Amino acid sequence: MLPISAMNRPSPAPSVQIETPEVEYLLVCQAQSHSFDDGRWSFALETAAGDSVLDAEDVETGDLNRLTLLAAVRGLESIDGPASVLLLSNNRYLIRSLSDSLPRWRASGFQWEHFGRRMDVQHADLWRRVDRALEIHCVQACLISSRLVSGGKSSDQTQSTRSSDHSMIQPPSRAVARSRGAWEGTNAWDRIDRPHNDHPSRPRSASADQDGLRRWLLGDVAKQASQPAKPRFDSKDLF
Repeated sequence: MLPISAMNRPSPAPSVQIETPEVEYLLVCQAQSHSFDDGRWSFALETAAGDSVLDAEDVETGDLNRLTLLAAVRGLESIDGPASVLLLSNNRYLIRSLSDSLPRWRASGFQWEHFGRRMDVQHADLWRRVDRALEIHCVQACLISSRLVSGGKSSDQTQSTRSSDHSMIQPPSRAVARSRGAWEGTNAWDRIDRPHNDHPSRPRSASADQDGLRRWLLGDVAKQASQPAKPRFDSKDLF
């Protein structure tokens, strides 16, 4: 993938290849939102080697998308001077808007036309701050996603399975699935106003040679840097 900062900028000559600088920082953005008045954002900034630079969090009103976006804004603005940043989040709205919608919003002045009226896109105040930060930093965005693929067996289920060849393991209930971070449905408000239980954990301090996850992330980003991003727009990007 191309760095987000390079999207919708003047293209270089065909013979010039865009080079992605080596990642200097990992920025992990998270949020929780149990209700509009009960939310919290947080970010963790670390060097590529795993040394902690800054951890910050605060209570704020807003839905899950705005809180995650606020974490990204605060994280990017906390970096002193131009830097190469790999932004990690499990919020699809943030990552997809950065790669797909932001170039279009920038071109339209972060507004869209609604029945002849010019209106700000959703969270335009924060997106303008993100756009200013992207003019300073080289930012690459990575979506962290997980799914519950097995509920496992309890000790009672294990004994029951061994005693009968015809016994079947029942799938976990919806409540249990939610507590383990399973997908809560296709309704958009499930993703916006309910807390995610599968937040990416903050990378632990470790050398780059010993941290397999960090080496995999950094290596994967470098490998995909030369591949152009595919635009994925829909009507939801207008709001």
